[in-house]
Amino acid sequence: MSVTVADLLKLPSLRQAKVIAGHKGLSKVVSSISVLESTDPGVLVDEVFPQGEYFGSEIVITGFLNMREDVEQQYINMKRLAEGGEVGLILFYVGLYLKEIHPRLCELADQMDFVLIVMPEKDPTLRYGEVISDVTALIYRDRIRTDSLVTEILAQVAALPVHKRTMATILKMLSDRLSASVLLCDSSFHPLQIAAWPRSMEEWIKEGVESLTDFPANQDTVSCSILPEGFLSRICVCPDHGPQMELLILKEEVIFERPLLEQIMDVVRLGVNIWGQERQEVAVHELIRAILQDKPIKMRQLADIFHINVADIHEMWILSCEKQQIERLRREGLPLLREDLSHYCYTVVADFYEGYLVAFLDWIEQGAERERISRDLKNRLEGLSLEVAITRFYPLESTADVRRSFLLYHEMFSYAQKIWPARSLYTLQDMEFAACCNEKIEAGEAALSQAMSPLRPFFDAQADPLLLETLEIYLLDAQSSMVRCARRMFLHKNTIKYRLGRIRTILGYDLDSIPQVFPLYQAVALKRMTGE
Repeated sequence: MSVTVADLLKLPSLRQAKVIAGHKGLSKVVSSISVLESTDPGVLVDEVFPQGEYFGSEIVITGFLNMREDVEQQYINMKRLAEGGEVGLILFYVGLYLKEIHPRLCELADQMDFVLIVMPEKDPTLRYGEVISDVTALIYRDRIRTDSLVTEILAQVAALPVHKRTMATILKMLSDRLSASVLLCDSSFHPLQIAAWPRSMEEWIKEGVESLTDFPANQDTVSCSILPEGFLSRICVCPDHGPQMELLILKEEVIFERPLLEQIMDVVRLGVNIWGQERQEVAVHELIRAILQDKPIKMRQLADIFHINVADIHEMWILSCEKQQIERLRREGLPLLREDLSHYCYTVVADFYEGYLVAFLDWIEQGAERERISRDLKNRLEGLSLEVAITRFYPLESTADVRRSFLLYHEMFSYAQKIWPARSLYTLQDMEFAACCNEKIEAGEAALSQAMSPLRPFFDAQADPLLLETLEIYLLDAQSSMVRCARRMFLHKNTIKYRLGRIRTILGYDLDSIPQVFPLYQAVALKRMTGE
């Protein structure tokens, strides 16, 4: 759990303070505290806080002592603080040095969700140091707990204006959170971006890293002479798109444990994937990864960022194709799928995952409509010369169902293709049936022989082998349709009718009797799976 502005108001030194504006910013995370008493307000505006740069979720203490009478400068400085990522202002000595708080400041604070806190008015006994001590101690206690690092930084970045959601911002947040220097480098360890701790050490840190000839192994830490009693940690970052990068972390007197390094890696990888590139598709990919890897905290955080209600997801479609067509399916098929399904669903989240095109949908009401939509989509993809198989999973009640279905698909799709090689549209029930068949095979020879026993009459030396072939096609490929079976075997319907009559005589029961025909259906499926 991270420290918010609301948490600060519970501290002894701030218990009597009042929030007079910017109440919507009370949930913002506070990373540190600083004091603003510039002798020249222009220095703050033009040099200390350059336009458009992020300077971290600080809470700022001031009495506007050097601009007591200049409301315009108070306004400009407060606006620049808010634009720079600061979360709020704690005003001291109101009624003493600062006679009043101008309404323009309150309007600005409400507009930017920038919390404006006023210490008890006309109190000369107030001391900056008391608030600084309380706030610093609270943040330090919170930072001892490292389990919230990913969620904390994602939340902070997501709350910023779009133009500030950058890797530079993420590295500064990490640097502040770890009190360490953080460098993102290319594969040759040439620094691409640096967030130094303290900031004044940037050139020193950069030159020191560039002078190194040896680096630790991935997620290892070694002593380093760049800083007194310094340690250097290295993390390999492998984004989903683009080359591998190296993250270097320099910290004095502290060795980071592997669990923390793994969290740092997750933060940077997510940052590169979501905000390091100007592509919404990469961000959606991270949401799909979080759902399918069953990471609920990250999933919910990403869903909030991109305004997707995960609870609305009740259906998953998976599209697969030959390896040589994957890139074309990504480039041409993915936009087509999103456009096509958006006509029928409010929620469509789609991207590639582990070589499959995965789409999450809210719901398609009618089963017949779902079948038509999937066939139309397949036909449109075929128009692009893309041969795909589509598997539909529904109803899915939770993200746990989604993950189980994906794992089932991953394990059973190749078996389903053996059972129904002529098909290109599959369902969850098909994967479950393939799993049942696979259990029979894995149970051993005796169990498999028993499951295939309905076919024994056809293995007799006197039996016509064409009858078993007809039975397979009739049940598995033609969905028990005489017409479709005849068409698939290039025979006249009467020939199929004659053969089915002979099959009924051999079996002793009607092929339309569901309870009796299921073991037979499973037996011919097992025959195809085992190649017998």
